[in-house]
Amino acid sequence: MPRKSCCNETIKLKPTLLGLILLLAGLPGSGFASNSSSLNESLSGYYAREGNGGSPAQAAGNNIYIRFFPERWLAMLFLPYPEAQQVDNSTITRVFDAARAQTTSSAYLRGTFDLLEQNATLQIERYGYLEDRIVFECGSLAPCTIKLGDGYLELIKPGVINEHIIRYRHINAD
Repeated sequence: MPRKSCCNETIKLKPTLLGLILLLAGLPGSGFASNSSSLNESLSGYYAREGNGGSPAQAAGNNIYIRFFPERWLAMLFLPYPEAQQVDNSTITRVFDAARAQTTSSAYLRGTFDLLEQNATLQIERYGYLEDRIVFECGSLAPCTIKLGDGYLELIKPGVINEHIIRYRHINAD
């Protein structure tokens, strides 16, 4: 029985593998690159939803805050309304830090974090980049996106009929 040489088959596969690698490298994956400096998300302070303390907070039952962390982590904090009106900026920052210290992965956390009078909910997720936006899982029909501006961000949540755009302003809590 003649012996087959696997070298000929390997040589035939090399151009195919090389082409596949070049194709994957050339796809528009650059939109997911981790170049945060081009988007300017702020790792200092946090973002507060416009309408916190007003009728949007009353309707939703909470004030909502967003904070970015190093290594592409994002946290959303939901403080119960109206008690959220008595919470100061430094406490909000400490709640974010305490919750982030409790997990090394994506998580939903609920508690007082030894800083609040009532339980708050905190969602921590990884985020990525798609063109000029930040993309993350937010429990909606599809991922949420964030468009950053000068001193604010717009959270774009997908809806059944149209998108919901919610504006947040940047708060320096230093």
